[in-house]
Amino acid sequence: MQTLLTERLRLRPYQETDFDPFAKMHGDPVLKANTHAKAMNRLQARELFDGYRAAFATSGFGMMSVRHRETDADIGECGLWYREDADAYTLRYTLQAAHWGNGYSLEAVRAVLADAFDAHAFNFIRAIAMHHNQRSVRVLERAGFRQIGNAFRGVKGFLCFELTLQDWKVSGGLPPARGV
Repeated sequence: MQTLLTERLRLRPYQETDFDPFAKMHGDPVLKANTHAKAMNRLQARELFDGYRAAFATSGFGMMSVRHRETDADIGECGLWYREDADAYTLRYTLQAAHWGNGYSLEAVRAVLADAFDAHAFNFIRAIAMHHNQRSVRVLERAGFRQIGNAFRGVKGFLCFELTLQDWKVSGGLPPARGV
């Protein structure tokens, strides 16, 4: 089982014991409002959860549970998910509202990107964020993503981003310098 460690976080594949907090997080209408999706019931959450686990078992990477390294508290999720409608793997991350503003999103995102580019030889990764979700947009920009569009599936308000392996290598995994 693959685990990614950061200074404060442990990202690991989902385990069956993670389902109840997963269902609660995906059933939260406040969190879902930032993704243009509706809150899920337990059956819908179960389908997504099982899909995440199956994808990880098949490919060795994917969506992961984000845990606090010292306390093992459930913070949220972060990882890669293949989207046919984007024709690429896309970065996904969601933190429970109680953990917003602590820098955990960027820390988790950087760990996932390092694994994707360094261990799994990705050439690029895409991401999608709602334009009103400025926290998410800032995380993507700080991680080095470049905006490549302002609509997704014909819906305006989605901002589409991409990070290439070349940009990742040039930055050394750090955000690009601004104003240079």
